[in-house]
Amino acid sequence: MTKFTLNLDGEEQEVEVTRQGNHLHVTYADKTAELELVHTDGAELLLEKILADGSRRRIRAAGHTGRGDERQVWVNGRYHTYQRVRQRGQSGGLGEGSLAATIPAVVTEILVSLGDTVNEGDRLILLESMKMVIPIQSPYHGTVTSINCTAGESVQAGIALIELTKIDD
Repeated sequence: MTKFTLNLDGEEQEVEVTRQGNHLHVTYADKTAELELVHTDGAELLLEKILADGSRRRIRAAGHTGRGDERQVWVNGRYHTYQRVRQRGQSGGLGEGSLAATIPAVVTEILVSLGDTVNEGDRLILLESMKMVIPIQSPYHGTVTSINCTAGESVQAGIALIELTKIDD
């Protein structure tokens, strides 16, 4: 699950997205939407919104990065600008022993369990982004003290996925 705040047309809204495969569950402004990712091609997306009666409505979207956290997106021919709102202290870095993705990705596999002892270089989590597999590896000998993600979940850069406590040799 990924949570973030967007500034859309001057109004801040909390958005929560859970992804499992091509299925997206999106919650915003006290509304919920179920979406299927049908096709992606670079910055272009084809989604289907699953309506309450089971029917589907196609949504075509394309977007690109603007300056900083500002983004622009076209949805079914309409142009929108939004900005991701950074929470105070969010950019202050991770706590010691916290490991995170460096780019937005999807967790494909968690290779360890809570309480496992790991060695430096051991693969802990596998991520996928832009058709690449990205391993999160242990920087030292330690114990897994927290797993903050699940397989199939979309994760943002800089959010702690796993936490380790270093074991002094």
